[in-house]
Amino acid sequence: MTIAEHFSYARRKWLFYLLFLCLPLLNVWGQSHVIWQIGSQDGKGTEFALAPSRFSQFLNQDFGWEDRYYLIGRSSPATDWPYALPGPADAWGGTGPTSGVRYQQLSILFGIDQKPATGNWKLILNLLDNAATNPPLFKVSINGHATTYQLPAGGGDSSLTGNLVRAKKYTLEVPFRTEWLQSGNEITLAILQGSWLLFDQIRLEGPQNVKITQPSQVFVRTIQPAAYQIEKDGKPHQPLLIDLEHLSGKPRLSVWLDKVKIQEETIETGRYQLEAPMPAVTQNKQSEYEIKLDGKTLLKGKVARSAQPLITPADYVDTQMGSAHSRWMIAPGPWMPFSMVKLSPDNQPAGWQAGYDPSIESIGSFSHIHEWTMAAIGIMPVNGPLKTQVGDPQHPGQGYRSRMDKASEQAPLGYYKVHLTDYDIQAELTATTRCGFQRYTFPNRKDSRVMVDFQIPAEYSYHIEELEVKQKDDHTIEGFSKQKTPDAWSGGVDQEYTIYFVIEFDQPIRQLGTWINDSIQNTNQIHRIKPAHAGAYAEFDTEQNKVVQVRSALSLVSLENARLNLETEVVKQFGWDFNAVRQAQVKTWNELLSRLQISTSDRREKVRFYTNMYRALCSRNTWSDVNGQWVDATEKVRQFANPKDVALGCDAFWNTFWNLNQFWNLVTPEWSSRWVKSQLAMYDANGWLAKGPAGMEYIPVMVAEHEIPLVVSAYQMGIRDYDVNKALAATIKTQTTLPEKVGNGLAGNADLQPYLTHKFVPYDKGRFSNSLEYAFDDYCVAQFAKSLGQQAPYKQFSDRASWWQNAINPKTGYAHLRGSDGNWQANFDPFKSGANEHYVEGNAWQLTFFVPQNVPALAKIIGQNEFIKRLNWGFTESEKLRFNAPGDQYWDYPVIQGNQQSMHFAFLFNWVKQPWLTQQWSRSIVDRYYGSGVSNAYLGDEDQGQMSAWFIMAALGLFQTDGGCRIDPIYEIGSPLYSKVVIDLGSQYGRGKSFTIEARNASRTNKFVQKAVLNGKELNACWFPASELLKGGSLVLEMGPQPNKSWGIIPPPVAE
Repeated sequence: MTIAEHFSYARRKWLFYLLFLCLPLLNVWGQSHVIWQIGSQDGKGTEFALAPSRFSQFLNQDFGWEDRYYLIGRSSPATDWPYALPGPADAWGGTGPTSGVRYQQLSILFGIDQKPATGNWKLILNLLDNAATNPPLFKVSINGHATTYQLPAGGGDSSLTGNLVRAKKYTLEVPFRTEWLQSGNEITLAILQGSWLLFDQIRLEGPQNVKITQPSQVFVRTIQPAAYQIEKDGKPHQPLLIDLEHLSGKPRLSVWLDKVKIQEETIETGRYQLEAPMPAVTQNKQSEYEIKLDGKTLLKGKVARSAQPLITPADYVDTQMGSAHSRWMIAPGPWMPFSMVKLSPDNQPAGWQAGYDPSIESIGSFSHIHEWTMAAIGIMPVNGPLKTQVGDPQHPGQGYRSRMDKASEQAPLGYYKVHLTDYDIQAELTATTRCGFQRYTFPNRKDSRVMVDFQIPAEYSYHIEELEVKQKDDHTIEGFSKQKTPDAWSGGVDQEYTIYFVIEFDQPIRQLGTWINDSIQNTNQIHRIKPAHAGAYAEFDTEQNKVVQVRSALSLVSLENARLNLETEVVKQFGWDFNAVRQAQVKTWNELLSRLQISTSDRREKVRFYTNMYRALCSRNTWSDVNGQWVDATEKVRQFANPKDVALGCDAFWNTFWNLNQFWNLVTPEWSSRWVKSQLAMYDANGWLAKGPAGMEYIPVMVAEHEIPLVVSAYQMGIRDYDVNKALAATIKTQTTLPEKVGNGLAGNADLQPYLTHKFVPYDKGRFSNSLEYAFDDYCVAQFAKSLGQQAPYKQFSDRASWWQNAINPKTGYAHLRGSDGNWQANFDPFKSGANEHYVEGNAWQLTFFVPQNVPALAKIIGQNEFIKRLNWGFTESEKLRFNAPGDQYWDYPVIQGNQQSMHFAFLFNWVKQPWLTQQWSRSIVDRYYGSGVSNAYLGDEDQGQMSAWFIMAALGLFQTDGGCRIDPIYEIGSPLYSKVVIDLGSQYGRGKSFTIEARNASRTNKFVQKAVLNGKELNACWFPASELLKGGSLVLEMGPQPNKSWGIIPPPVAE
């Protein structure tokens, strides 16, 4: 061996020896260990909640909602993590005929003290079993980074009940990157398709040196600077957003910026996203923040401050909130107030609650009309092989629909954006009232294509009776689609309407093709009678110019009017400026939303409030054109003398007196006026008011004629710019004339004859609960007549308004089924007897309280103590289920906010000298029923803004049990949610400038009124005349954590 070889050998030996010594240390650095775990991997799962067999109690135990979470270091598997997770195919997870498809999720929160620079991370889910016949498509999200897994077929349903003999265990490993993590983290688990799965253990593995933070009184999710400014004390500030969960106690949280305190408040319960005000800067600046809890440092960090735009109320609106089960009539998209065109992404199959669901990660088309029984024209950008069917969301590759990048989806007010991954196309939407505007960014291809489909999946199926499509020029296609919705409501009512359309492109059409019944046609035009399916496609060369813009307009009157709508609303004002259209919509909305200015430091509350306000104004429809023309129920063209008047349609006014009417009359009285004028236009045209004017037809949806309270309350609240004597005559006719056919529809009260004969509706002659609903409408007519000095109809209808007493059995104290022989039904059960049959979407327990015109008289029959006891019991029971019914079975439970029949219940306590219970339970509904997520924003049937409008009124602490229909309307006081609200009255209709509701010390626990001052005078009643608000002024309430049982016990007076 040479000397060089000797030294080389020695060096290799020494390096080997060093490596040997360092191996244990290297193993420690590279090894992963269990950072946290939920459950034990023992093949049993018995340590979890509901195990081993109570899976059906999933909803009853409050699992599945976005605001329910498992917090590592605090929660317990035995109470906080269910052994089974339902899929959308499982009825026990909430899916049902009336509730539609429901998706449940489970969330895990955890904090880490310091994020390592590198390391191997892995979420491991040990599953005991899953469904065999419909195995789940499972989605795992880690701080918004999502992955889906199709699980193999499991062992079978016997595992759900604890019999694991056939169970097929499965282990799912989800690796992820260090950069996905932050100090506060959230993992969500959900099933997108299919049925259930069972857990054995969930654990997180990561680097050895990672430590979990131990939560105490709060858990901080995130801290970050806002991308906007707010005004505080007249000066601009950029908020430091502090997203946190309250855990225990009432700690005092303070926020310090560069050693200066900028915010301090008590954290009481639930989740907050505090807007801590950092003084605005004009140049980028780095600062240090410190979060203290009861004076002790909780967190420190650095924040990058920068110049930002000033936020507006419209910017707080999240159009995806509540979209998980909002039905056809509300969806994310750029919807103007009461617009005709409602562009939005459709991704569900046809049927009940069709439209958009955020859990479906594909899009079928962007369609134009979302009105209950009506739908029209889906447009979709594509490329590649030509397909003419939209396809099934469970098999997106079969049709022209596209999968989507969920992370790319944006849905602020006035705008929608998404990346269609199958085609690599970016789609953007905005709109005006009668026109759509879309912008598509294609890849460099010669086969870029825009599909125009005339037969799209909708909630109510429709047939194309006649279709005409023509290419007008190199940039335009136009035509009409005459459509029929068969059996739009029970009784064989068919709805017919014609959609005239104009669609323009900013690029020349290279080729226009068409299809009929899946057969490609060698022509650029269509004229076909009753095609099963038909559409057109416009092809473009996007190699040089990737962007294709589309502007479209509709009319129910004529093609000329569709052209006029487009020219007036888009072409003349905006040309091809997409962003200008978008900003114009935001400006329109800000004018409306800014009429209510709330004071709160919680961003989530602002989002919840303004999104509910938006929904109360967006989902119903305009059906007249810019020139004032519209089509009546007999297909005749009518004309408004004033083009500012509009023909307005919706599904129904059923019980809108407890929500929308009150909100519109207070905040948007000009729209209340338009609604009344629209009803009177229908009366002029066809001789009737309409309870269900979808597309200006007479759809006999629901029961009673509750457009009457709409008309009457507008008048009583001072909105009177129409022929009031004609309005009274119309209401009288509606309540005295037997129903008759109008066009293809049906007008009038179906059970009016037995009601007039028996002075109630016997259950063997009609729907018994109509006894109560008809009597309330009679009360409204009486009050209207009295206001106009018409004594004869006032006396006539005042007498009829008391007929509700004929439906209340004084012995049982319930609206007890009664036959035409006058006898009460034997073996009566207030929850089961006649539920959802003789009691419309309710039961006897609920409908007993349908006497808004005379609550004290009802309480006297029942017995006031029993009245209070019964109602209070109902709230106590229903609070457990968030005041909603699993599967939307409204009639199986007492107090159901998810349906209209219960929406006045919380305010009935005011009428029986227990206003603190009104305060307690109205606030409980706000807290439990109304959330901020896509699923829990509201839990039942939104019904075109009704749930949202109720929230707004409850948040203001105001309500009108009779909908404001009495001759001297009043406001009943609830529990205001915010410390201050300024209502801009706008000096409209003789009103003052503004009214301020100041709820001093109001908070999540300070919900009870201690004392009140109205316009400078002490108020000892739980109500006040609406005129005191409308003239302008203030209501100042002192709020506290305990009831003041000596305040407000003067009940409201009954209208004469």
